[in-house]
Amino acid sequence: MTTEKLPRGYLCRMTPTPPAMDGDLDGGAWARAPWTKPFRDIEGDLKPDPPLLTHAKMLWDHKNLYIGAWLQEPNVWGTLTEHDCVIFQDNDFELFIDPDGDHHNYFELEFNALNTLWDLRLPKPYRDGGPALNEWEAEGIRHSVHVRGTLNDPTDTDEGWSLEIAIPW
Repeated sequence: MTTEKLPRGYLCRMTPTPPAMDGDLDGGAWARAPWTKPFRDIEGDLKPDPPLLTHAKMLWDHKNLYIGAWLQEPNVWGTLTEHDCVIFQDNDFELFIDPDGDHHNYFELEFNALNTLWDLRLPKPYRDGGPALNEWEAEGIRHSVHVRGTLNDPTDTDEGWSLEIAIPW
């Protein structure tokens, strides 16, 4: 018997109507999608649970896979506005797509609260010496951000920001 834990599962439902793609996950098509469990560190039980909530929802139709994410942040901040800049220098949401599950030749999509996208391909993980290949472009992807609070204002407390992504099949 193996002691290896299986990854969390999520039932991605079909939607008869696509999301509005305005960054807001309240109502509309998103009302039919349950939230994932709160995100945890990639090392799982070896790390404490994050102090702020991040979770996601997913839907699909015959044209796209839709992903919505909520990132709780008391001070929503973003500085990077250039496509393909190193987005993780801001707080960001990162999506990894590994078509065959071998941890090689996978794609990353990274977004910040300014709705800036870094789309890249990695032939192998960074830890194995893999370079980030920025020439890959996520053709046809649409994305939108909604901030609950005031972006880049340290004088108040924000709720966070949400992100919608539509990835064409």
